[in-house]
Amino acid sequence: MSQVKVGDYLFQRLAQLGIKTCWGVPGDYELALLDLIGDAGIDFRGNANELIASYAADGYSRINGAGAFVTTFGPGELSAYCGHAGAYAEYCPVVHVVGYPGVKAMENRTLMHHSLGTGDFDMYHEMVKKISVDTAVLTDLNTAASDIDRCLNTMLYESRPVYIGVPVDMSHQQISGEGLKTPLRRELPPNDKSEEDKVVKEIMSMIKRAKKPVIIMDGSAVRNNLAVESNRIAEITGWTFVTTCGANEALPNYSGIYGGAGSIEEVRKVVEDDSDFVLWIGSFRTDFNSGEMTDFVDEKKTVDLQRFFTKIGSKKYDVGMHGVLKSLLSKVEVDSSIRAKSSKVEWDPYPLPEAAKEKKELKQDFLWSALDKMFKPGDLVVGETGTSAFGLTAVRFPKGAIGYNQTVFGSIGYAGPSFTGALKAATEAGTVNRGILITGEGSLQLTPMCFADLLKLDLKPLIFVLNNNGYTVERLIHGKTASYNTLPVWDYKQLCTVFGPEFPSKYYGPIKTCDELEKLLDNPELHKGDCFQLVELILGELDAPCKSLRDYGPQKLFETYADPYTSPLPGSVGKVTAKIEEFNSRNAPKEVGTSMGG
Repeated sequence: MSQVKVGDYLFQRLAQLGIKTCWGVPGDYELALLDLIGDAGIDFRGNANELIASYAADGYSRINGAGAFVTTFGPGELSAYCGHAGAYAEYCPVVHVVGYPGVKAMENRTLMHHSLGTGDFDMYHEMVKKISVDTAVLTDLNTAASDIDRCLNTMLYESRPVYIGVPVDMSHQQISGEGLKTPLRRELPPNDKSEEDKVVKEIMSMIKRAKKPVIIMDGSAVRNNLAVESNRIAEITGWTFVTTCGANEALPNYSGIYGGAGSIEEVRKVVEDDSDFVLWIGSFRTDFNSGEMTDFVDEKKTVDLQRFFTKIGSKKYDVGMHGVLKSLLSKVEVDSSIRAKSSKVEWDPYPLPEAAKEKKELKQDFLWSALDKMFKPGDLVVGETGTSAFGLTAVRFPKGAIGYNQTVFGSIGYAGPSFTGALKAATEAGTVNRGILITGEGSLQLTPMCFADLLKLDLKPLIFVLNNNGYTVERLIHGKTASYNTLPVWDYKQLCTVFGPEFPSKYYGPIKTCDELEKLLDNPELHKGDCFQLVELILGELDAPCKSLRDYGPQKLFETYADPYTSPLPGSVGKVTAKIEEFNSRNAPKEVGTSMGG
């Protein structure tokens, strides 16, 4: 193959990953590099700031399988590190491309702008290594192509972000394009066949002995693109099927959301007390999805499937979930003897709280029960950290709808820009009918400039802003009436005029009562989806959704971690602490060899 420019090589590789849109903020060290991006068929979409760009690339990667954004050296990349770290925590494959000063300037330790004025140009690179699975600064033409390929292959293997620095005098230098003929490794290497067969045989043996098996679909199943297989196993077997996130809730055996003591009692009981076998697909236990670490499933009856290993009871095997789950699916598809051993679900997975039946001032419980009826197949729904994330667990998603939030990293202000990236990717792929964002006004005030992107890209979103005069989740943790939990008052109906006056938009609100919300949701204009739509919902400062937030949410988090051994805080903190210690002791990691395969 003929010679290609370093920048062309990089962008052609990104195009091979299906990346059609790259996010970022132009900066002087990257401008020459950006001149090449269109040649690879990639559309550069500039954002208002680098933080928004990093969040958008995260959301784009969740739908597309990989995302990318470009910043400049120093201030630009530092502004993006929060989003970069979130992608690392949430297993999102994202490429962070950084325009660097010239190689000679760095070698000569010239005092350049955007540096710290010390002659050192490696300080930011050293920082980002902690939140990247691989990094490279392309200062050597002999290794530039292999450095790019190594980083991208590592990103795909680990499903986490990488960092590639391109000096300003390197982007247009010529290198061999021969490497472009070798495809990047999109699939994980297969498991050792004999080890996988042994593990699947042992799992099948446990299944055949079980009388009350349960399936838990957790976050790592989604992040490993195994939601289809997980739902298929649940559909075929008919076993009691619960999730810590979203799933095919149309299945007759779907039994609700499991989150330890934060679950409705019937769900907690069937998982923890009644089951004799638990297939836990991609467990990813955090305080948010475990009822503040109150999920207690006996390890001896559990099979835990992870990206690079499978754990049966306390024993860990170096075979990853991709191979094991697909092999297990092939077994259950032909073995009718193991189907529908669990009793029929006798409870409502989404019981309507009494508060939701009072049609007066708008409250969270009514809000989520009302939105439940609005979602349709093909919807993309993104919820912000805070009451939105908890409220969405009480919503029934129809088959074909997808949704997510940033459960682990929990950065407020994330949802709007991430939603922008995700909706752009879904629109490019033709896989979405509507894009729906649900965010609190506190989160929105951090990154409202994403509205400009949504408007100029003509993505026609439907956005619900939960306006409760401050940080409700923080109020529930501490400082119910503290001034630091209060926000400035914004006029939300003016935002679209500010961020995109030339684009059509609609504002509905402020919605203050249940009747007003019902009337709006029955309005056919809302469902046309013909332009940017914003709905402002007025809620009480301390109004919170669902049992998990009121009873096992932030207040328990504060009690448990404020100093549970000495602080005389109210509540059953001693019991919670003892349970956490018991669980951690029982599930302490065992020494194992290196995990390989997938």
